[in-house]
Order: sequence, then C-alpha cells, then structure tokens
Amino acid sequence: MRFSARYNATNGQAIVLEDAPRATRIGFIKGMLGDFVGTQSHYAKATEPLETTSVHQKFIALIRDESDPWDYDNESSWGALTDHLKNCTWLEFYDFAELVGKLLIELDEDPFSERKQGYFKKYQAKLNSLLEEDGIGWSLNEDAELTRQIPKSLSDRVNNTEKQLKDKYDAARIHYGKAIKYLYQHPIDEANCVKEIVSALESVSRVLHPECTTLGDAIKIFKKQNRYPKHLIESMEKLYIYSNATPLVRHGHASATALTIDEAELALHIGIAFIRYLINTGQ
Repeated sequence: MRFSARYNATNGQAIVLEDAPRATRIGFIKGMLGDFVGTQSHYAKATEPLETTSVHQKFIALIRDESDPWDYDNESSWGALTDHLKNCTWLEFYDFAELVGKLLIELDEDPFSERKQGYFKKYQAKLNSLLEEDGIGWSLNEDAELTRQIPKSLSDRVNNTEKQLKDKYDAARIHYGKAIKYLYQHPIDEANCVKEIVSALESVSRVLHPECTTLGDAIKIFKKQNRYPKHLIESMEKLYIYSNATPLVRHGHASATALTIDEAELALHIGIAFIRYLINTGQ
C-alpha cells in the first residue's frame, strides 16, 4: 500500500507533519535525486541506476494519473519528472520518494544485476538526512516506507528499551514492537498501541512474578513489596485501569470514542518508562 493510501486509511486521524514544502522538494530534486535517477542513452552507459522516463511512468501508474510523462515538460524526460514532482500533491510526492526506494531495493537484490553498490542504503541515508534537516516528521524505514518519526528526545529511549527486552522478556518484546508500529506507522491504530504497550508491561510483570496471570495481580504484589514507591505503583495501576476502561483498547464498549494520537503517545511512553523501571529494579 503506497504512502498516500496508508495515510488516508487513518480516516482523518493522522496529523500532517509539515507536508512537503517547496524547499524540501527542491532539495530532494537538486540535492539527491540525480544520484539515483538519470537518462539512459543507446550510445553511453548510464551512470545512474534508474532510468528517468521509466521511473516517471511507474510513478504515474502508481498515483493513477491520466497524463503521460511527456505531458509535463516538452524539453526533456528529466524536466518532465521534476516538473511533476514540484507540482504534485504532498502525498504524491512522498509516494514517489517511497517508489524510488522500492525500485532501488529491487535493484540491489537482483541476482542478475551487475550493480551491487547498496544503492538503497545510500538513498535512505540521504533522504532521511534531508527530512531531518528540514524538520519533516517522516523517515524512510528498511522497507522503503515512510513512517512517523519518533521524536529525537525519545528515540534513544525507545530503542534502548527494546534491546532490554530479550531472553526471558521475548514475549514482552513482541507486544512492545507492535505498540511502536501501531503508533508510528500508517495506518495509525491508537487503541491497539495502548493495548500492546500495556500487554508488554503485563508480560514483564509476569516474568518477575510467574504466579500472576494479569498485570492487576502483579500490581497487588508490587504494592506489598517495600522496594517500589507506593505512588509509582498507583500510577501504574491507573494506566492499567485506563486501558481496561477506555473503549476499543482491551475490552469492548457499547459507546466507543476514538483515542487521539496524543493520548496514545502519552500512554505509550508511560508504559515504556514503567517497563524500564521494572526490568532495572526487579532483577
């Protein structure tokens, strides 16, 4: 599913993260695109891995455009492509950014290709550097899909927590990974994000206390132990109550009101903090 389709699948719940301002488009075209897309000639070997007109035709087919590449510029295939990229919608611009990434992955993985230069990694690094420099809230992942960028102040903590969830915490790591994916990849699913981070916290708690079957059972034990401050455990209990009482998270409700991204993100990072705390203090 292309970027624009995933974005639209959020039913208007997704936020626009600085869309694709003209300066970013120009930076993309003049600063990096020419390293990966160029015009092939019958008389000279192409220096770029992807051919301009072919890529443009694939882009037009992807976004269901009725025009042909040459309709955008009468001077050259490069001019036609860049004219299209300057004037398409911001969603279509990011459709193109993903398309180039996917084509480069195919080229890198082609066993019959003579070009074994890791083009995708270079493209991914340059694109993400451009987006970060311009303060754009998207980043290209290993599958050439643009996802919401985790705020820099939180990304290290998110990654470090995932590294802690290994060996006996493998089950918790699966829930944790799902929670991150539900919030930072489209379509965004706020309710399942909260559900999975609480499930990850529950899994960690059950490793520490195998006799427990739920996070609620573990919280009762935590309250009886002197090693945990009373008010912190009460905060954990409030998160657990919130997940059970909020529509569409852990239980069905007759009247359902959708969570917001901000609410899900708050619950996610509270859950992350509790997971780190329990692992570090419960060994």
